[in-house]
Amino acid sequence: MNRELFLESTLNQISQVYSGKNHNCRCGCGGSYIATSFMDEPRDDINDKLVERRLKKAKALILNGANADYDKTYVNIETGDNRALTFYFDEVRN
Repeated sequence: MNRELFLESTLNQISQVYSGKNHNCRCGCGGSYIATSFMDEPRDDINDKLVERRLKKAKALILNGANADYDKTYVNIETGDNRALTFYFDEVRN
């Protein structure tokens, strides 16, 4: 994943999104997860509209120069004071 691919990404490519502390583990103790209806086996609440809003916000942040970490299966975007949105592109149904 890279900046351009993320900016072109759509809801059906995302399994879930984390919202919470940035420099923290992702077990859920520092934030929360929301799954999409495209996740293979959702472990959290499904809310496509919320994920769409967060995706739109994340893309705007990146376009305005926010720091982001691009990995093969996720993108982590800094949203403020030790806060982040992390989008996961694994565990999506075929």
